[in-house]
Amino acid sequence: MFVLRLIAVFKFVKASLVVTTGFGLLSLANPAFVLAVTQFVNSLSYAREQRLLRDFLGLLVVVPVGRLHLMAVASFLYAGLFVFEGVGLWQGKHWGEWLTVIATSSFIPIEVYELIRAPRLNLVVVLCLNLLILAYLIWRMRRVSPSVRSH
Repeated sequence: MFVLRLIAVFKFVKASLVVTTGFGLLSLANPAFVLAVTQFVNSLSYAREQRLLRDFLGLLVVVPVGRLHLMAVASFLYAGLFVFEGVGLWQGKHWGEWLTVIATSSFIPIEVYELIRAPRLNLVVVLCLNLLILAYLIWRMRRVSPSVRSH
């Protein structure tokens, strides 16, 4: 049960990061916020960091407001899935294990694609954690008989 709760905490942390991303996307729809961020970036003393942030901000501000809203809604729905998985795992529910296996395995190809497209250490860590979670849950589901599980 300890490992299930540990996985649940991981899911809750991922949910909070995705919710934060959703609110960040909504913030980019606010011209006053974009102006404040632009002024902050321009006030940085290091030219390289300033240029990188300005380029990144330039990519984000050209996204239409409607698309930003759509991306934010998708982020909130994705976070809801993480919360739902986390609650099921925290309570030790068999459906929580199944949902986590199905949802996690369905996103592995996307994570691999993103890793190939733009290799980053954080993507490697998340992919490895997700693979470990999958392996553990599949092992647990095959090992523990259905009569022992909580329904």
